[in-house]
Formats: sequence, C-alpha cells, structure tokens
Amino acid sequence: MNLANCNESQAIQTLAKAKVALLPLGATEPHGEHLPLGTDTCLAERFSAQIAEQLKDRCVVLPALPYSQVWSLKGFAGAIDIGNDLLSELVTRLAKNMKQYDIHAMAVINTHFGNFDALKAAARQLKQEGIDLFVFSWPGTQYVINQVRETQQARAGYMHACEIETSLALALMPEQVEMKLATKNYPQFPENFSYLPIPWTDFSQTATLGDPTKASADKGELIIQASLKTITQVLNHYLEDAA
Repeated sequence: MNLANCNESQAIQTLAKAKVALLPLGATEPHGEHLPLGTDTCLAERFSAQIAEQLKDRCVVLPALPYSQVWSLKGFAGAIDIGNDLLSELVTRLAKNMKQYDIHAMAVINTHFGNFDALKAAARQLKQEGIDLFVFSWPGTQYVINQVRETQQARAGYMHACEIETSLALALMPEQVEMKLATKNYPQFPENFSYLPIPWTDFSQTATLGDPTKASADKGELIIQASLKTITQVLNHYLEDAA
C-alpha cells in the first residue's frame, strides 16, 4: 500500500506487515516538447505501484521524490538540481526512518540515471548501519531494449526522452505524452565529454536525446515486464532469505 494514502490505523497495519519499503525516485527536468518535466517521477511512481502489486503486504510504497541530481540539465528551464550530497542524505534519512518501523530494507525505484552516484554512496553508508538499500534502474531490460529499438542511440548509456524512455511513458503515463510534438535530436557531443563535466546546454538546444518518434506503448510494456520480473525475483529471494 502507498503510505501517503493511509490513514493512521492503516499506516500502523501496513508498516507492521511490510519488510521492504519502495521509494520511487525521479527528477524534475526537461524532456523536450513531448514529455513533461515530471516524467521521471511519474514513471517511478507508477512502476512502483506495479511492483507493490507483486509483493503484496510485504512492502510499503513511500511518497515519490520529485527532486534529485540533474546537474547536466540545470541550464534548461524547469530543471531543479539538489545535488548528490543532499540526495544521498535524504535517501539515507528515509531508510533510517523505515528502520524505526523494523523495516531494514529499502528499494529505490530510480528512473533518472543521474542519481547513481548519490544512491551508491547512500547504500554503502546504510550497509554499515544494518540497512540494505537496493537501487533499481530498469534492471533486466537491456536484451529487450536491443530487440525493440529501431533508432540509433544519441550516446551509449544515455536514455533521455528518446525512443526507449518515451515508450515507457506511453505505457505508464500515456495521458501525459504529446507524440505530435516529438522530434529527434542528435547533438554533437564534445570530444572530452567522457572526461569533463559539461552541461548539455553547451552542445544541445533541447533536452531530447535521440529519436522519440518511433516510440510505442507496446515497446514500453515489454521493457516494463522484463524489469518487473527482475525486480520481483530479486526482492522475493531477499525476503525469503530474511524470513
């Protein structure tokens, strides 16, 4: 159950049964003209609900976090960056709050790849305090993505407002996607982009990377189901071992 929707009695019951807390983590940042700034947060929230359906009362879903580390895009209108340190501290404190309810594991359902460093730091710190922090960013999907992709990646390792992320949006939040406004964008990345921090505004006029015009809900659903299977398997095995 989503903790935010609980009344006091429901919260007591939900927290007493749960063994893992799900934290949907997104971002507030531009995604071109066809997707809203809250895309990552909405994806995380709705995907977390599907995971919760599989785990039943063994989990509690925390309210989604809409702010994170978006340094690369903060030159674009609407981007809100809280930095790695604050994000890591926030996730750490939330996990410690869950420990007070005898919930010693938290799974971050992360849909913004820029959060990796902060989450890794939080996971290491929490491990030393007897709390397990899982970080899931669409795991188990690479094979499916390779099968459904029709367009070239703008850059290896990047998935932002492209065919793949737009497909996920069409499957999970179709009412917020404006496909008629989707346009492709393949900017020329600087030669030293892999070695120096360079804001995207230095080389691109839009936050879209790649070609979202080939996106479809069917592609998105295939990717979602692959990730759902992976995450539920990992968490089920963890909960079985912890029982």
